[in-house]
Amino acid sequence: MGELSPDQGENKSLIKKAIKTGEIFTMENQRKPLEGIRVVELANYVAAPIVARICADLGAEVIKIEGRGGDTWRATSMGHTKTGHDENPLFDIFNVGKKSLSLNVKNEKGKEILFKLLEDADILITNTRNQSLVKLGIDYESIKDRFPRLIFATLTGYGYEGPDCNAPGFDNIAFWSRPGFSADMTIDAPGSYPVNSRYAMGDTIAGTTLFGGLMTALYQREKTGKGDFVTMSLYNAGIWAFGGSIVMAEKPYCHEFPEKRNFGMASNLAYKCADGEWIRCTIFEYERYGDKFFNAVDAVKEAAEIGITDMKTMMEKADKLVPVLESKFITRPSTEWLQIFRELDIVCGKVNHFKDVLEDEQAWANEYIQKYTCQNGEERILPTCPVRLGSQGAIKFGAPFVYGEHNDAILEGLGYSAAEIEEIKAAGALS
Repeated sequence: MGELSPDQGENKSLIKKAIKTGEIFTMENQRKPLEGIRVVELANYVAAPIVARICADLGAEVIKIEGRGGDTWRATSMGHTKTGHDENPLFDIFNVGKKSLSLNVKNEKGKEILFKLLEDADILITNTRNQSLVKLGIDYESIKDRFPRLIFATLTGYGYEGPDCNAPGFDNIAFWSRPGFSADMTIDAPGSYPVNSRYAMGDTIAGTTLFGGLMTALYQREKTGKGDFVTMSLYNAGIWAFGGSIVMAEKPYCHEFPEKRNFGMASNLAYKCADGEWIRCTIFEYERYGDKFFNAVDAVKEAAEIGITDMKTMMEKADKLVPVLESKFITRPSTEWLQIFRELDIVCGKVNHFKDVLEDEQAWANEYIQKYTCQNGEERILPTCPVRLGSQGAIKFGAPFVYGEHNDAILEGLGYSAAEIEEIKAAGALS
């Protein structure tokens, strides 16, 4: 048995229990939870591939089928980073650890290879529109009897019913715009614009949600022996994520969106500091923290004059209190305010920039981000799979790959001889 180093894992209670009972383990020796599971990914862009990325991180063998020219996201993402195919982090973040098969499923031989893959597959993940799958004969209804243990997972724009069931969907429309976030999360003030989404944020949320459904179906199959059809749409994920606000817009609540700058509990809004950075506190127990807060910002007198006595009056008189707090916070840099509130045990945080995460000690300490090596040898940073198990610690993700990199190895694994592989290539089954 190996010894546990002090920094292994984040579940300290589990480690203590293991030590107490003598069940010492080393996380390096643990089998990943999805080892032995084969996933076939017939998808492009982000929302469906992120599901397979999580599966790969957790130990599944993921075979990514890429059509002619490869996943469209390869070229699209390179345009954002101004890099070449050998340094493509916006593609890698959703695809590391997979095997690439450049298969033309419109070719009869290519379709035959797909079906051969599915014979031993546990999961098929796709975001191909259903009418295209039906045309190819690889939709769920067409193959469910042939592969009864297969879990068929799809990610659509708007679902399988209703007038827009066949409409194409990207997350900036289906996830951010249609459920109301982009318009209603602006601040009602002159010059304000709808919030603009960036780099597949909604896709990632939708895909991570689908992963949960996928694991439920996998667990169910272990009990029943039968596969299932699992689906998620970008629109559905958006409605779920923004459900609290959608409920507040319902009658009789009729909450007004977009909110004004002075709406809400003044203590909990964001304020600009002397260094140009913004911070915000969060207080829900006025009796416990109210006096501390106003003392800290030197606004006891002003708060009393305005008539602030509890959380209710803080909300009702926010239009008078917010300008006072703005004038206070702007007098000190964010670092000083953060230290002041930390010592008072008042929840407070800097309104960070994305770049700040790359140097955040907390993110590195928990391995929420990890270093990886691009194909050109450059070292970069990617987020880690958000699933954590006490027996595993932070999951290490796999390597990036080029389009069609694993063609021969995958076909050999399916039993094709070298001569047969050459025939497959000559038949145009490999894109």
